Amino acid sequence: MSLDPSSMTVKEAKAALDGLSDDELSEAYEAELEGKGRSSLLDEITARRDDLREVAPAPVVVEAPAPKPAAPVGRRVVEHRPARPGSGAASYAKIVVE
Repeated sequence: MSLDPSSMTVKEAKAALDGLSDDELSEAYEAELEGKGRSSLLDEITARRDDLREVAPAPVVVEAPAPKPAAPVGRRVVEHRPARPGSGAASYAKIVVE
């Protein structure tokens, strides 16, 4: 669809802009610019093109924290010797991780 805004009043041309695609609005803008060059109509066409081109804001990317290091791999000794009842000795625990 080709719109010739120079053959219309500003009010008629604004009404004719309804439903035009971005490309059609660009053509109408160029035609008006080469024709009468009415700033109010050029501003309206620009606003409608901006509305068509408006996109949702980009999602905010949040980086996940670095993973915690895995448990060490290698020799692991866990030893626990409870004290004998009545001996008065303390229990003994030994943990070795390499």
